[in-house]
Amino acid sequence: MIVSIRGRVADIGENAIVLDVQGIGYELNVTSAVLKNLPPLGQELHLHTYLQVREDAMVLYGFSSWEERSLFHKIIGVAGIGPKTGLGILSGISPEDFIKAVQRQQLNTLTQLPGIGKKTGERILLELKDKFKGITWDDHDEEPPVVPGSIFDDAVQALIALGYTTAESERMVNLSKPHLDENYDLQELLKVALGNNNRQRGEGAWKQNV
Repeated sequence: MIVSIRGRVADIGENAIVLDVQGIGYELNVTSAVLKNLPPLGQELHLHTYLQVREDAMVLYGFSSWEERSLFHKIIGVAGIGPKTGLGILSGISPEDFIKAVQRQQLNTLTQLPGIGKKTGERILLELKDKFKGITWDDHDEEPPVVPGSIFDDAVQALIALGYTTAESERMVNLSKPHLDENYDLQELLKVALGNNNRQRGEGAWKQNV
């Protein structure tokens, strides 16, 4: 089993990269976390990996950390979920938000992920609910839940329709609350939430270039 690989970044695709390891090119299907933090072409990269052996091919998957790889291994251990779907899950939600969703039995969060319908989401919650019992979170870091039927819930649903995940939408809405005028409406709430999110992305990109 190949559990890690180190090489120069030779090519970058939409969901995969090629690492040159002493003249041999290895194609790896990777998570969004890997793609977001790639070094320039020709620079060295170390990834944790999982090798899928099929009758017709051997497929290599790459992860940004050992924790991400371990979570992937748990996810594909759920009946009916293969490596491709597992990779899609980890590309659509952070490991922390996924674990919280399982702990809190948040089916709606899982069904927003690619390839996850209601039955598959229910199976994930059932089969993984005991896997994360020992993991706790700092209460001070918890965001307050969005009340169903409120204007904030309407904003979350609107952001989900725009392509954001449930976790991302709830975070954006919660972070917008301190910046709202006294007589705000749904349009203003969405404007502030999207503006704050775009600004944070811009600041993150600026810091990476400093």
